Amino acid sequence: MKKTLMTAALLTLLGAVARGQDARVAVSPDSKLWIDGTSNLHGWTCKATSLDAAIDLDATLAAQIATAPPKALKRVLVKVPVKSLKCGHGAMDDNLYKALKADQTSDISYILATFEVAPGEVKDTFTLHTIGTLAIAGAEKKIEMDVVATRLPDGSVVAKGLVPIKMTDFGIKPPTAIFGRLKTGDEVKVNFELTVGAKAIAEAAQR
Repeated sequence: MKKTLMTAALLTLLGAVARGQDARVAVSPDSKLWIDGTSNLHGWTCKATSLDAAIDLDATLAAQIATAPPKALKRVLVKVPVKSLKCGHGAMDDNLYKALKADQTSDISYILATFEVAPGEVKDTFTLHTIGTLAIAGAEKKIEMDVVATRLPDGSVVAKGLVPIKMTDFGIKPPTAIFGRLKTGDEVKVNFELTVGAKAIAEAAQR
C-alpha cells in the first residue's frame, strides 16, 4: 500500500513512540517565518531571525500510520520572539515591537489543534486543512489555513503555509514610521516554511 508523505517521514519514529518515549523533532535552522504587509508608500516585509517549533505524536495512534493519513500527529507548536522580527529599518522595528506589545507579551505563538488531509494527494506532496490558535499581543484567535507538506529527495520534509490576518482583530493598531508619513495597512500575510531534516528524524528515533 502506498505510504502517505507523513508515513514516510515518521516511520523511523515509530519505535520511540511505541516505547512511550518523546518523539519530538526540532525544525532545521533554515526554517523561516516572515510577515508581508502594505503601506501608503510601499510594501514591507519583516523576517523572523529566530523561531522554535515542536511536533508531538500520539503513541496510541501510531499503528494507524501505515494504513491511514497521519493521525498520529497530535500537536504542532510554533513560537516566535517578537523582537526577533526585523524589517530592515530600525524605526519600523521599534514601532512594530510597540504595536505588538513586545514588553508585555514577548512571543507570537501558534498551536495546531485539528487537521484533515485534503483529497487528491500528489506523489511526495499533500495538503492539510488545519485549524489552530494564533496568539499575538495578548489576544488569541482561531484561524484556518492550508499547509502543504513535501518530502525532498534527501528524506527531509518541508511544510509551507500562508495565512492573512487583520492586526485590528488582535487589538493591534497598525504601526507607522517616518514620523507618521508611512502608515501600514491593517491586513498582513504571515508566511512560514518549516523544514524537518532526515538526520533529526533519525536521531529522535534513537532516543
